[in-house]
Amino acid sequence: MANEIVRAQPSNCTLYELEDSLAAFANTVDLVADEPTRQLVLDEIGQALRKAKDKRDAVVAFLRHCKQQQEFADAEIERMERRKEFIARVQEELERYVVQVIGQFAVSDRRSVKRMEGNGSNLRIQKNPDSVVITDVTAIPVAQKDVVLTMPAYVWEALLQIVGPKDRKEFESRVERLEYKPDKKAIAADLKNGVAVPGADLKFGDWRLVIG
Repeated sequence: MANEIVRAQPSNCTLYELEDSLAAFANTVDLVADEPTRQLVLDEIGQALRKAKDKRDAVVAFLRHCKQQQEFADAEIERMERRKEFIARVQEELERYVVQVIGQFAVSDRRSVKRMEGNGSNLRIQKNPDSVVITDVTAIPVAQKDVVLTMPAYVWEALLQIVGPKDRKEFESRVERLEYKPDKKAIAADLKNGVAVPGADLKFGDWRLVIG
């Protein structure tokens, strides 16, 4: 089986031959039921590599093809990501326009919901919840922030065992990453109650389109 995978190939082997090799290798090595069988296949390939130059050429061609296929896949992923972003922009622009039309021309029902009915579907607008906008994270009071730390595990274990003012400076010197994360839920509650929070503001929710 493995001999067939690494069979001699001319240096100018075609793409289709390499595709066949790729499929055979994947089916033989990647889909075997257990690790010992997998290793036997790889060992047989290794034996062939040590004995024959044409086998080495076949493996080199196969590995080069693998690299080319990955590069092709990366290019396809990039192309599809660009298309996805384009479609998302078109959708966002159309939805924003439909929201404006419904808001301007639709009549509110008894629940104050504005909608437009189709034969088998409907369009309505719904207000997004208000959200917190952080304008200056350093200005947010400490009581309304969480801190995210990254440090060696042994330092953390030591910190749990010994905590005191004299050790604080040493522990801080071992911190690899420190990040203050605002507590937006607590900040939003204060802002809605009229309490000013330095470094934060309240963004009132916009209307969004809901398709039924």
